[in-house]
Amino acid sequence: MPYQAKTDWNYNDPVTEHDINRWEKGIEDAHISIEQLSVDVSNLRIRMTTLESILPENFLYNKFDDDLSTVNSIRVIRGYYNEAASRLEV
Repeated sequence: MPYQAKTDWNYNDPVTEHDINRWEKGIEDAHISIEQLSVDVSNLRIRMTTLESILPENFLYNKFDDDLSTVNSIRVIRGYYNEAASRLEV
């Protein structure tokens, strides 16, 4: 059951066992969510590190441009045309 916040407290409202149990349940649920999110973030960190480790060294930062003016012929095996940037990316 999701946490139900009571946002209409008045100065002299009594605090009941129901209120305290509701708070405690909300705190418990938040801690469970944080634990699961921590596991998810850790798993994603491992996956990202693994993916980065299989790329050629500095591949992510090794950007180069060539106008191909000195090339007589070329055969593209893989790539796509990036229409937004008006360029072929291979």
